[in-house]
Amino acid sequence: MAAEPDELHEWPPPTPAPPELVERATALVREHPECFWFWHPDARVRHLEDVRLVVEHLREYGDHRAWWDAQKLHKCLSPLFKT
Repeated sequence: MAAEPDELHEWPPPTPAPPELVERATALVREHPECFWFWHPDARVRHLEDVRLVVEHLREYGDHRAWWDAQKLHKCLSPLFKT
């Protein structure tokens, strides 16, 4: 008897982010290190989910400037991220 797929444990593949969005998110991680205390030095922004994480942490842990940077990045992300 074959096992049925467990829908709760199957994840869709991550969606690659456009290069310009990756570049902007990566720059913001470098500009606001206080928001990314957990970020491993070898970690890279590659997927839309990574960009979303950058937005969330800029908003939660950053200052006023970081919050505005998050808003700008989110505007670029919104039309691409479909959940």
